[in-house]
Amino acid sequence: MRNALLIPDLRELIRGGEAAALREFIEDQHPGRTAELIEDLEAEDGDALFRVLPPRDRAEVLSYLDTDSQNRIVESMPLREAAELLHLMSHDERADLVKRLDEDFVDGVLPHLAQAERDDIRRLTSYEPGTAGAVMTTDYVVLPAHIPVREALERLRHEAPDKETIYYCYIVDHNRRLIGFVSLRTLILSRRSAMIEDIMQRDVIFGRVDEDQESAARQIDKYDLIALPVVDTSNRLVGIITHDDAMDILRQEQTEDILKFGGVSPDPEADTAPYWSSTVPDVVRRRIKWLLMLFLAGELTIPVMEHFEWIKARFPVLDDFLPLLLGTGGNAGSQTVGTVIRGMSLGEIKAREAWRVVLREWLTGLCLGLMLGLVGVLYVRFRKGRPWGIALVVGLTLLGICTWSNTIGALVPLLARRMGIDPAVISAPFISTLVDATGLVIYFTTAITLLIKWGS
Repeated sequence: MRNALLIPDLRELIRGGEAAALREFIEDQHPGRTAELIEDLEAEDGDALFRVLPPRDRAEVLSYLDTDSQNRIVESMPLREAAELLHLMSHDERADLVKRLDEDFVDGVLPHLAQAERDDIRRLTSYEPGTAGAVMTTDYVVLPAHIPVREALERLRHEAPDKETIYYCYIVDHNRRLIGFVSLRTLILSRRSAMIEDIMQRDVIFGRVDEDQESAARQIDKYDLIALPVVDTSNRLVGIITHDDAMDILRQEQTEDILKFGGVSPDPEADTAPYWSSTVPDVVRRRIKWLLMLFLAGELTIPVMEHFEWIKARFPVLDDFLPLLLGTGGNAGSQTVGTVIRGMSLGEIKAREAWRVVLREWLTGLCLGLMLGLVGVLYVRFRKGRPWGIALVVGLTLLGICTWSNTIGALVPLLARRMGIDPAVISAPFISTLVDATGLVIYFTTAITLLIKWGS
């Protein structure tokens, strides 16, 4: 619990019906802090605390709550009261909430909203999930190009209270086609008589309504934008994606990649939820599928071990170094997979550069293998006191395993992308399992070559 010291006193005020004292306490708190308190309280007490908030504060606090709390609180409200809350919310957050609420409840709430708000909700909820359109907001400032700065500032003064961001004002023609933008800073510093078309920036970075949301978010991150305008196929301005929403998108995408990389099935709702809010059954459900797959994949090593049983029986000492060799190969492969997937997700590795990446990682693996192989030879010969033949087997195996695992660690994600599979799904545990089976072949083949064929 994040607020263990405050919760008992808050609970006492809530159950004692001390609404005035609660309001006095809450008005000094940041909305995010208030949301934490609501989540830390029992559901009934949290709902009661939410109800004492002024209407506009409710909308702001709601945006900081986790999705389960949002759904519970809104669906427990009278329809007209819920409609008032939706009216005060930002357009994109309102649409996201409506998509999660019970359909019958939504059907009851919508008639209490203005027609323009109903149309806005239907439009925003109609876009394909995962696209820029699904995460954009229609809360933005639009100006025509033919007005002076004086008039633009006057319009801005009237519209600002209802807009999510006013730092960028977007300039459109009579068909709402995006033709430029002007920043609030530029407006303030320009002469009042200057025309918008003379001071606006015409080189606009924008996103398409049907493009992947991560691609749009990366543009905001790359160009350090406060917001990204989103246009349709006719270049008409239909919305914007704000910087805070872009960071949420990137954080969610990174969380999904990390979970896939670790062999955990991603869940859009659970991925953004706090660690302690996920129940044990939910965690088990998300992990068991991959563990079963990796368990079955691990059977690849069994026939390999059986095939080389005779060489192990002849040289039992080979068993001593299996954990060291396979662990090193798995670690090297995991490092490569992580590096390559990161480069791909950030757009640093292009499809046309695949063979350059594989060659680079092969060379890296070769260098690492040479260094670790030398260490392995010295370790086995002088630290473990084994014969030179065994030491050379271990050293050459380290060279082979490092080179191979680095190469396969680069090749598999690149092939996955080529086949339309999310590279992060080819997780480190899977690569590690693959390297285990192939590492055994490298080890025992090297042993047969050095100790039997050449040794005889």
